[in-house]
Amino acid sequence: MLLGVVCGAVVVAVVAGVAPPLSAARFANTGHWMYNSVLGTVFHVDGATANLDTRFPMDAEVGSQVLQSDTSGWVVGQHRITGFDKASLAQRHSATPPSDEIPVGIEVVGGPYAVYANTGRIIRLGDPAASISTGGAIGRPVVTQDGTVWFHRTGKGEICALAKDAVDVSGCPVTAPADHAGALTVVGDRPAFLDLFTSRLHTVEGDALGEGVDLGVLLSPDSRPATRDADGKLAILDPGPAQTSLVLVDTRTTPAKSVTVALGTGDYDGPVSTGEVVALVDRQKGTVLTYDADGKRKDEKPLKDKTGQPRLSVGEDKRVYVEDTNGTQVLVVDEDGSVTNVDVTRKAATPTGATTTTTTSDQSAQPGDTRQPGDEGRQPERTTGLPLPQTPPPVPPSRPGAPAGVDARPGDGSATVTWGAAPDNRAPITSYVVSWQGSNGQTGSVAVGGGASAYQVNGLTNGVSYTFTVAATNQMGTGPGASTGPVTPSAPVSPAAAPVGLRADYDVDDRPTRDVTLTWQQPALNGGTLVHYVVTATGLDTRQVTGTQVVYPQVRASQAITFTVSAVTRTPDGQLLTGAPASATHEAAPLPQLTLSKGAPTEDTCGEEPDCAWMHIVMTGFDPNTRYHVQPYSNSPYSNPGHTTTTEPDGSKVLDKFAYTGPGETVWVEVVLPDGTPIRSNQVVW
Repeated sequence: MLLGVVCGAVVVAVVAGVAPPLSAARFANTGHWMYNSVLGTVFHVDGATANLDTRFPMDAEVGSQVLQSDTSGWVVGQHRITGFDKASLAQRHSATPPSDEIPVGIEVVGGPYAVYANTGRIIRLGDPAASISTGGAIGRPVVTQDGTVWFHRTGKGEICALAKDAVDVSGCPVTAPADHAGALTVVGDRPAFLDLFTSRLHTVEGDALGEGVDLGVLLSPDSRPATRDADGKLAILDPGPAQTSLVLVDTRTTPAKSVTVALGTGDYDGPVSTGEVVALVDRQKGTVLTYDADGKRKDEKPLKDKTGQPRLSVGEDKRVYVEDTNGTQVLVVDEDGSVTNVDVTRKAATPTGATTTTTTSDQSAQPGDTRQPGDEGRQPERTTGLPLPQTPPPVPPSRPGAPAGVDARPGDGSATVTWGAAPDNRAPITSYVVSWQGSNGQTGSVAVGGGASAYQVNGLTNGVSYTFTVAATNQMGTGPGASTGPVTPSAPVSPAAAPVGLRADYDVDDRPTRDVTLTWQQPALNGGTLVHYVVTATGLDTRQVTGTQVVYPQVRASQAITFTVSAVTRTPDGQLLTGAPASATHEAAPLPQLTLSKGAPTEDTCGEEPDCAWMHIVMTGFDPNTRYHVQPYSNSPYSNPGHTTTTEPDGSKVLDKFAYTGPGETVWVEVVLPDGTPIRSNQVVW
């Protein structure tokens, strides 16, 4: 069966009357299969000759893409997947895809794969067929030559791998910053993460991201890289605010060297790289552009249909194929950058021994021909008599016009897309297709009913810019889309968290004053934009700074201070919010000490009195090289002018002063600090 987990698969009959095709061995995994919805025909394009070498009819949906393995092909539409055998061109069976999303097709050994990025599912169409959950919405996947599919879980940052023949995700060994916009690519056949927040390219090295290479160019968050490098140079499409640019970065040099090609304003698809060539589609002008790895223009060819969504894909023959929405034109980009137009409306080559029946314009109905469709084998019946009056034929129905007033309103990990009714052009509208593309490479689409006028897209990444397109579908096909401007989902705004790692640094040996330096890291801003930080300090001035450091000079060592830092943010509507505070302290230096004891006997001033001796005074912890006045006291009548002394470089001083007598009396000394704080010694009973 096509997909064991996809219900509704039904076997369909082998197409009758198809001439024997070319052997599949002649184009197995070469060239490009495509579906022309106007002709209802599957074609195979030989990329080497730019010829159609086989075709067969199939009833499939407008916009279907065709993916191939060695022996089989699959026509993948929005609501149906139909398999066919490449050797016999017999249709095998049909199945229902997991969602209405338009998948990303990947042709690689072990595949092919249809990747439903927004739905969070990868469908392996080859053997073994499998429907594999990615654990949530993912960005655009990339593949390495060994057949491993790598994808980035947007919003979570996890980078996961799906091995060639695995039926489950092989693991998510690497994690990128969850809040950084970015996309995967392949450089030198190694998966790499382009961080659009830092403009650095990190290769996957085992179970971690490498240190990364600074690309030397500032990229906008809407930039998107090619899925692989071109001759060692990574192509990045940067739709900057002023103009769109193609940036080619040589990641093999340190520092990386880049070439920037100014593309001007426009709406571009791509880039896609193969060999030494980069291809783009200018949707406004309807042209395919190619460049070499040095940014030199190689070729330019027009697209006939400028209204739809062109599809760029790289075949296993290393050529780029660009086809329009309806499969009426395909342009082949060769490895030298030349572009060749393939006429998909002409007849494919008929295999040897095959016969085909083709109705040409020469077989069109003649006047009076009353044959019905399917009656080509009999002669027309002609009417006789007078000619009937001629009336103007009715205008036939056509595809719808573009929806009116397409708009999008961002939410938390989502966006609500609204639109007005599209002109139905004489055929009722059956559905609207809502598609989106993010600056991180995330894409997706969904079909809603013909009466709908709004749809909420979930699973988007906050902080990533998205553009949404809405197109209407009726029985004639899908009409042109109308797009919104970029919108960016974001989480509900709340006050910022407390600054991270606030520290108060100072030299504890600096006295009497010292400089206190506060440092911290930016906190989570919770959806707001940083305006400044507010710094408060006990007994000192309040500061407003935009950086993450502030210095309070000449703080007194003896002063205990509590510092707080809060982030002030601005909401999208201009409101200012003050975040949670972080705090740090300046511990007051210990107070100086005075130690008093009875010193050596002396005859100075009181030599004839009993117990006449000096007061032995030890000063510690005072400011160094500073003058202090030492004043003695007693509990009995006593008068002394005191003594002024200067401390040593370590803040100490030893004195033998104030000869005293008076057995049984209590004495002490005091020093008053410059800030008025009195320091009193212990009391001594004489």
